[in-house]
Amino acid sequence: MMAIGYKITVEPVLFLYMLAVFMLYPALQDLIYTKVCLQDLPKRICQDLYNPDNREALDIVQTGSSHWVLGSTLMLALPSIVTAQFLGSWSDTYGRKIPMLLPPVGAMFASLLYIIMSVHLYQTPVSLVLLASFLTGLCGGFTSCILTCMSYVAQVSSFRTRTVRVGILESMIFMGGTIGPLLGGWVQEAGGRPATFTVIMACHAAIVIYIILCVRNIPPRHPPQGYWLRDGWGCQHLRDSASTVVRERQENRRSYILLLLASATVVMICTAGELDISYLFVKDKPIEWAFEKYTWYFSLKYGLGAVALLGILPFCSKVPDTILALVGLVSKACGLVLLGIAWEDTAMFVGAAVSMLSTWPMPTLRAAMSKLVEPNEQGKLFACVALLENACTLVASGVFNSIYPATRHFFRGFTFLMAATFLILPIVIISVLHKALRQFSKYDSVELAEEAREEYEEVESDRNTSPTTQGEDIPANQEDGSGVREEGSTQEQNSAVENNSEAGTVAASSEHV
Repeated sequence: MMAIGYKITVEPVLFLYMLAVFMLYPALQDLIYTKVCLQDLPKRICQDLYNPDNREALDIVQTGSSHWVLGSTLMLALPSIVTAQFLGSWSDTYGRKIPMLLPPVGAMFASLLYIIMSVHLYQTPVSLVLLASFLTGLCGGFTSCILTCMSYVAQVSSFRTRTVRVGILESMIFMGGTIGPLLGGWVQEAGGRPATFTVIMACHAAIVIYIILCVRNIPPRHPPQGYWLRDGWGCQHLRDSASTVVRERQENRRSYILLLLASATVVMICTAGELDISYLFVKDKPIEWAFEKYTWYFSLKYGLGAVALLGILPFCSKVPDTILALVGLVSKACGLVLLGIAWEDTAMFVGAAVSMLSTWPMPTLRAAMSKLVEPNEQGKLFACVALLENACTLVASGVFNSIYPATRHFFRGFTFLMAATFLILPIVIISVLHKALRQFSKYDSVELAEEAREEYEEVESDRNTSPTTQGEDIPANQEDGSGVREEGSTQEQNSAVENNSEAGTVAASSEHV
């Protein structure tokens, strides 16, 4: 359901960035695959690589491509792990707009290098992919783009519209994952590799123009005294994120947060590892897909995931987060098993359909974790999740790109079955936590009513002490999606009074539980 008065803010930023990312991923793997072959083998062998007489050459290309993909992932993940933490802190402390500009700017320079590599296919070394990935990671990468966009929407949305706004924003990732590979495959087939990377660079340039012209900067409520270039580089930001996760909490909440983070870590490792080796898997015998067919498969897989997230999950709003996560984990595990034993096209596409609900675990785990921390700790929690996401990408690339070349001779799908086995751990953890986490949800109505009461009293106090300031701009956290005063603020205050009375009733009854 669309919120009344909903207006677009940073949704195009995330959509265009993820569209470019998902266009880039298969195109970059294809570029690495081709350049490794041309670098190590004669052109005539590369043109007939799947001839049975060239089996040894195929092994060389598969192994070399896997190692270069690993190197590219390392050069992207290592700098972005640190950059994402500082960009998150900057956006909280100094405003949202400048940190949002950095990821697309870095990706533009990386795209330029990819264009040069694809135009001068025989002259440029494959090692340039490491420089391009480093430039992208140094400017934050996709995790920083997601982090800055989520922070922006969380700040400009009201309490009433925030869930809808964040849900719509997250759907942009899956829309990009559905359209990006298809568009990339079509462009590459029509215009070749240089055209694909040119379109990717154009997407990032469009993001920069849109942010400059259409995204309003949201300053902090309490501007800092220091200068961001001097004071924004302290290690305090990393310590704050870590302390949010490890500090003592009542009712064993710290243990629950750590266990949920462990579950999320396993899921992210399996997802990143699957993504890293899928193209190499389908290029190998017996499947032997062309680049264009892989893009169709990739788009179908993400399209089904988007349908599961946007078309099915909203109807399960009354189902506990843990149940939804378990359903998604089982779906993901079954899809990995089918992928591991796939021998032809039909088995691949059936596996994609079976794993349709695999997009559920991460959103539900994030939601469950957010209910265990204070409202003023949400940003730090998600910064920590972003840090883990980068680290998981790094670990998964190292593990999967090392194991796949070593096991493809005796069982090509071993790494996928290994990933499915890893998912047993989060399934067990979430099953154990199910009852405990449901207990917290019983008191959600009490907590929300108490927050509404405190917000109402604060508004009334400000109105009584400063009656002449009613015409001034309101703080960012009291704005709606367009960044202007909400017309329904009076209704929300009346609702807060009603919630306050309901809170007393629920709180009184909870004392007897």
